Amino acid sequence: MSATAKFWRTREFPPVGFARQLGFPPFHAHLLYNRDIHSVEDAELFLNSDKRLLNDPALLPDMNRAVARLRHALDHGEHIGIFGDFDADGITGTALLTTALRELNAKVTPYIPNRVDEGHGLNPAAVTQLREDGVSLLITVDCGATSIDEVDMASGLGMDTIITDHHSVLPTLPDAHALINPRHPDSRYPFGDLTGVGMSFKLVEALYDALNLEWPEHLLEFVALGTVADVGPLKDENRFLVKRGLERINQTRNPGIRALADRARLKLGALDTESLSFGIIPRLNVAGRLGSAAVSLELLVTESMNTARSLAGEIEGKNQERQEITRRAVAEAEQQLDTRDGTPPILIVKSADWIPGVLGLIAGRLSEAYYRPAIAVSLGKRTSRASARSIHEFDIIAALNESSDLFDRHGGHPQAAGFTMPTASLPHLERSLESIAAESLKDRELTPSIEIDCEVQLSVFTPRNFKFIQSLAPFGEGNPAPVFLTRGVRALESRLVGANRQHLKLRLSQGGTTIDAIAFNLGYKVNETRKGIDVVYTIGLDTWGSRPRLQMTVQDLRASR
Repeated sequence: MSATAKFWRTREFPPVGFARQLGFPPFHAHLLYNRDIHSVEDAELFLNSDKRLLNDPALLPDMNRAVARLRHALDHGEHIGIFGDFDADGITGTALLTTALRELNAKVTPYIPNRVDEGHGLNPAAVTQLREDGVSLLITVDCGATSIDEVDMASGLGMDTIITDHHSVLPTLPDAHALINPRHPDSRYPFGDLTGVGMSFKLVEALYDALNLEWPEHLLEFVALGTVADVGPLKDENRFLVKRGLERINQTRNPGIRALADRARLKLGALDTESLSFGIIPRLNVAGRLGSAAVSLELLVTESMNTARSLAGEIEGKNQERQEITRRAVAEAEQQLDTRDGTPPILIVKSADWIPGVLGLIAGRLSEAYYRPAIAVSLGKRTSRASARSIHEFDIIAALNESSDLFDRHGGHPQAAGFTMPTASLPHLERSLESIAAESLKDRELTPSIEIDCEVQLSVFTPRNFKFIQSLAPFGEGNPAPVFLTRGVRALESRLVGANRQHLKLRLSQGGTTIDAIAFNLGYKVNETRKGIDVVYTIGLDTWGSRPRLQMTVQDLRASR
């Protein structure tokens, strides 16, 4: 797989006088300006990120109906079922509702579907099973907004349904007792980017408010995990939820989170969104990728440390298995692409040997490597499943919607989607997508770019300035970590590291300042570090040693001119 060269794009400077107007040093004001902070009031709210960012849950459609129905269920000892999706967003949302309701002494049965046997969304088998278990009130998490037939089925069996979802709705809505979704046409909610776990939290927030109780802040641990996993924009309300959730995680008593952090060799007290994304969340997701995510849910809700350690060990084994399955599948996908002339506008790869749980990983790797929209298909004799990942220049869900009549089920977002369809219809879909992509991207120069906040000298990273950079966290979608460009840096040390020697470990110097650096997957550029280099990077702390120290994470580097 050949690496795609990146275009370096430096963002514009703030207007003259902006720093003085804001009352911040120029370097600090520049970083705030790049985050669309243009007033003293916005800066104060952004940096403090307190409960003022929370919106009134009653502004969500049907919230009052849902709370009244839940209170009735609590008062009468009803059996409540919670059906959640099998990804980390759905798992954490299900864990949050299960924990919150059990703390109110409710009888709760959580249900996570099997990815292979049941697929996405509410399904008849699950509805039947929950009713047979005695459930009379069903709550969905991260799904349900399009489950018209399944909600009707639940009603026919004597179950009321409360839907909590954040995905797009159809013109015809399910006839649920309550449909809580910020994308509902009747929604008055001012923030539309809550994730599935965020919606679960808003229901609990409203319920506890109605009961005149303080909602348990430890629930924000689940919100932080699920929001980061689902790449929710870390601004406005999500910023508060994730920031406060991270604070709770770093002092967590949750046995499951502690066990996962231990397996990922992460130190509580120093976890950030990157730690969640690369250490804990992949482990939460892995059981669902290979079949049933029930083990991940059990891990999050158990109160036993011994049980948590055992489940985390089971998950670690599955994670190693998933890594090997993914490695083989990506290699096969690359071979399929290597047989083609040139790079097509959209990458479509398929195999009967790929399990549905790794399709998103395959598509993501290809899209990142070739900078094209990519679709990975698990071929079945009659029915095939697929996951798609896209680039900013191409709306993949809009493209799929143009062939909506071909799908048994489909859905997603502009950058990520999935579908199930008859295998016989795949050639027709491929022709349609290739035509749409060719037309949409024909005049585009498809080169990935790195957005650079500002060009600096290494000496800028004083304790005061680094502390300010940290105050901009949590970082992620909608609030990326500041990216810096420094020219004319010398590499005092440059060596290949990693199992396949694919990474670079560097010690970089400029003037009298020296900072350690890690450059992931840039080992092929080792020869460029022999002389002066220009480097694009983020700045953080290396916490592996006994004493944390500054470390640059290099996104790209070039020989200085």
